[in-house]
Amino acid sequence: MDGWCRLPYGARMLADGKIALVTGGGSGIGRATAELFAAEGAAAVVVVDLTESGENSGPETVELVRKAGGTALFVRADVAVEAEMEAAVAVALAEFGRLDAAVNCAGVAGSGAKIADMALEEWNRVVGIDLTGTFLALKHEIRAMLPERAGTIVNIASAAGLVPVPYLSPYCSAKHGVLGLTKTAAKEYRNAGLRINAICPGVIDTPMIRASAAERPEVAKQSREASGANALGGGFVGRPEQIASAAVWLCSEGASFVNGESMVVDGGTVTR
Repeated sequence: MDGWCRLPYGARMLADGKIALVTGGGSGIGRATAELFAAEGAAAVVVVDLTESGENSGPETVELVRKAGGTALFVRADVAVEAEMEAAVAVALAEFGRLDAAVNCAGVAGSGAKIADMALEEWNRVVGIDLTGTFLALKHEIRAMLPERAGTIVNIASAAGLVPVPYLSPYCSAKHGVLGLTKTAAKEYRNAGLRINAICPGVIDTPMIRASAAERPEVAKQSREASGANALGGGFVGRPEQIASAAVWLCSEGASFVNGESMVVDGGTVTR
C-alpha cells in the first residue's frame, strides 16, 4: 500500500471508531480491506479466514495491522459452514460488544472447465464458498447489527457477476447470485437502518489470481480477454488496495445514501 496518505490512528477518518469484520482477510482484497479499516481509524478489525498460519494467513494480517498501530483479532472460520461463521460473528460481539461494518471477501475462482466437463463436486465447492458462504456471512452479520439498528455490509462480487467468463461457470453463477442476494438484503433491511452493497472488481492482482493463472493458463487468458487486461500486472489489472478503498468508503458516512448498489471497480472495462 505504498503511496497511501496515512493519518495517525484515532484521527477522524472514514472508519473512525467502528468495529469491522472482514472475511477472507488473510490475503488479497480481504487483507487490504482489513489494513485500510485500521488505517482509517477503526477501533478494531476482526479478520476471518480459513488459513491459520504462514504466508497469506489471517494471523499474518492481524500482525500487520498491529504493527501499524491498529487493533485486530483473528478468527478461523470456513464461511461455507454455518456454525463456524455464526461463531466468528459471536466472537466479534463478545470481544467488542457490537458489529458496525463487514466486508465479505472470502471466495475461490474454481478449477476451470467447460460446462459439459464440469464435475458436480467442483460446482458445489465454488458455489458453496462464493454464494452460500456470502449468504451465511451476511445472515449472521445482519443478525448482529439489527439490535443497534445500524450497520453496513459490503459483499465482494465480481465483474464476472455482470459478464460471462468461459470456463468459470460456477464462479460466474455464484457472483451473479451475490448481486441478487445483495439487492434483496438491501431492500429487506433498509428500514432497519442497515445498508448493504456489493463491489464488482475486475481482474485484481491477488494471490488467488496469480495461482489460478499459473495453474490454468487458458482460463487466465479467457479472463484477461473478458476484462481487457493484457497480462497480469499490466493492462487493466487492479490492485487490492483499490477495491479496499471502495469497500471502506461504502461503509462510511460518506456513502450514507448508497444502498443496494453493485459498484463496478475495474478500470472501465465493463460498462453498463
